Amino acid sequence: MSEAVDSIELPVYPQDYALQTQRLRLHALSESDEAGLWPLVSDSRLTPFLAWEPHRSIEETRGMVAALVDAQREGRGFHWAVSYDQQIIGLVSLIDVRRRHRSWTLNRAELAYWIGLPYQGRGYATEAAVAVTEFGFGVLHLHKIRVYHAADNPASGRTIDKLGFRFVGEERDAFQKDGVWHHLRHFELLSREWAETKGISTP
Repeated sequence: MSEAVDSIELPVYPQDYALQTQRLRLHALSESDEAGLWPLVSDSRLTPFLAWEPHRSIEETRGMVAALVDAQREGRGFHWAVSYDQQIIGLVSLIDVRRRHRSWTLNRAELAYWIGLPYQGRGYATEAAVAVTEFGFGVLHLHKIRVYHAADNPASGRTIDKLGFRFVGEERDAFQKDGVWHHLRHFELLSREWAETKGISTP
């Protein structure tokens, strides 16, 4: 096991990482998901606020999946393909997993998510993100999960509101895309805050 995951014993990846919600199945991302993801990630309407551009070929999708699977193997990120009725509709991840920095213990990650345009507006992002957040605290034993959204992307903000994350602040001109600077709103949730909502006692 990589040093990136410190001494915490994790389930064998990927079989033990399947998640099931009321409507959705989340499975560990693998190379076999390229074809299902390609129609979604090639849609230019999906990416105005994302850190990547629409894919122009399935080879780009193949490269993205390979990079994410490598991150999974090294414990740097955990990625789930979200399926509804056996059709991939999006991706939810815990990225930038940081266990330690020198003498500091961090045990934190960032929640990231997107749902394809044909499936938006039905609560799928919230449903999948709840399952991944619970996995992050309950299985990966994270201390903190962060999440961000562009201030001019209120739909993503509504998802975060439903997840119960605390607003931390707004970073002005956090990133530029297509010649426009965007503010970034920061949120976070601690493991003890999550546990309180679940009625779980913590030390």
